[in-house]
Amino acid sequence: MADSKKYIRKVQTSVTNFLYCGNHYLFVHRDSHKWIDANRLNGIGGRVEPGENYLNAAIRETEEETGYKVTPSDIKLSGVIKLEGGYREDWVMCFFKIEVSHKNIPRGNKTEDGDLIWIHKNKVLKSGYELVDDLNYCFKDIVLGKELFFITAQLNDQQKIYKTNIAKLKI
Repeated sequence: MADSKKYIRKVQTSVTNFLYCGNHYLFVHRDSHKWIDANRLNGIGGRVEPGENYLNAAIRETEEETGYKVTPSDIKLSGVIKLEGGYREDWVMCFFKIEVSHKNIPRGNKTEDGDLIWIHKNKVLKSGYELVDDLNYCFKDIVLGKELFFITAQLNDQQKIYKTNIAKLKI
């Protein structure tokens, strides 16, 4: 017999890119008027367009938001996160670590989503900025790059994680 309480919600797909140069990582501090993640710090990224794959979306979003032109050889998959609840839709996101050769952002440090900020890897989790909550669970793994992470997280109405299921694979 089928379970009548099946969990069915609309799902958005997106990429979150962590551009780095040396020991510094580039983040967007979302403007306060944004409907999603307002006033929070996150990686660079956005939705995967219809017919597009995650890797091509990572390349496109990086160029659109920063002006950096990157190729697959600059990119490493860090992990996949599924967020359930908290937002209007659930999200399935691929996280990528992308090396760039300089910190001079081609499009400048202001985007339509907010300000772009370089932060030293050791200061991100204690930067004083409010982070999107999933970064607290995976940023160290992104920096280390030794394991792929797979996270499913349930969120409350404030988009804070209250339950996780985390698995990792050695690279």
